[in-house]
Amino acid sequence: MRRSTWWPLLLALLAPTFAQSPVPTICAEEFCRCDSFTRVICDCTAADNEVTLRPNGAYSVPSTTTGIIINGCARVHFLAETARNLIQLRTVELTNVGHVVINDHALAWSPFSRENEMQPGIRIVIRNSTINDISSYAIQGRVNDILISDSTIDNMRPFAFSSLRGVRNVELTNNVFRNIAIQAFKQFTAVNFILRGGSIENLPSRFLSDVEVTDLFHMDGVAVGHISSLAFFVNSPKRVLIESNTIDTLEADGFHMVSHGSITFRNNSVTTLRKNSFLGFTVAPEITSVKGRLEILIDNNTITNLTPVSLIYNRTTLNLRVDGLNLNVPCTCELAEEWRVLVREQGVINCWYDLEGHFISVPTFVDSRCGTFKQTFWIFVVIGVLVVVIIASIVTFIIVRRENEKKKKVQIVLPDGKTYRETEFHIVVERAELLTTDL
Repeated sequence: MRRSTWWPLLLALLAPTFAQSPVPTICAEEFCRCDSFTRVICDCTAADNEVTLRPNGAYSVPSTTTGIIINGCARVHFLAETARNLIQLRTVELTNVGHVVINDHALAWSPFSRENEMQPGIRIVIRNSTINDISSYAIQGRVNDILISDSTIDNMRPFAFSSLRGVRNVELTNNVFRNIAIQAFKQFTAVNFILRGGSIENLPSRFLSDVEVTDLFHMDGVAVGHISSLAFFVNSPKRVLIESNTIDTLEADGFHMVSHGSITFRNNSVTTLRKNSFLGFTVAPEITSVKGRLEILIDNNTITNLTPVSLIYNRTTLNLRVDGLNLNVPCTCELAEEWRVLVREQGVINCWYDLEGHFISVPTFVDSRCGTFKQTFWIFVVIGVLVVVIIASIVTFIIVRRENEKKKKVQIVLPDGKTYRETEFHIVVERAELLTTDL
């Protein structure tokens, strides 16, 4: 009984000692350190170095951390709630990382009870890395910039970037996207959204869902296999530039955008353009009420499979201007007739002219090759050439035959002065004998 009475007292006396023993943070990792600015900096030198960022427990991220900077590690794993209580956090930067996994709510950062525009946010930068998985709700809260470049993204889950506030720039540059789920970017406002370079196998419906872009939406130089209907569900951009992309298939209403400015679709190469591909572009009513209809410009694009209905657009809020549309199919009079109305209304539409090996305008082709006489002219030319060749061959044959016949005949001159022209002759050998006196 006495021993059991002393145990609680002994534990109470030793408790302060246990409480004072330090718990190691990530700063104690072999290849990580914390500098005077309370940034966590990990420079991995070995090929198998791994970093796990956790919110609590041993080797967790210190609560005073202002930045997380990781370079050259084989694997980086953000556990759930890693950034939740890092009030001073401003930067997350990953460079040359072999494998990155970001768990759900790992970079959900909302330290302020009341939000206003003057409050700071975090800046997320990922360069030259392989991102194996961005989980649902992985990045939320107050984020100023999301910059991902020269990286491979294997899996981007639904709502991976969602409910963001204070976003200035989302820039995705020269990345390879393997698998993107629907609504990967969901419900936030950004000043600029830029998708530049790299390749995407498939852009699903609502890749951008209920995203408001207040200044620039720019898609530039991206190779895309398939753009689904409603892939870009975007509101309010003042400038829309879609240029220099290579697209296999663009479905109807692939760009569903309510713009506050003009729209430019320039220098793109599209294999298949579905019906109503441009019908999703429109202009906000509050803009058209002041400025009237704005312009959608189709400039110097090359498209293989399309029909005039592929270019149907919203005539209530937009005016279509075609400054260059190359139909990547051979010119025919039937093709010209199919595009006749649009050519008359819009101008510069070209087709591929096989005889000269370049694009020419549809009206130029019509002027030179179409019409009742022009369509049959070349038939008459070909027939005339064949007749001339046949006649020349017959005349040549007759002349050659006569010359050969002349060469076969032999002239014989006899002593009486007569000349005979025969086709053949015989030589008779005669024997001469001496005359005798008996005669």
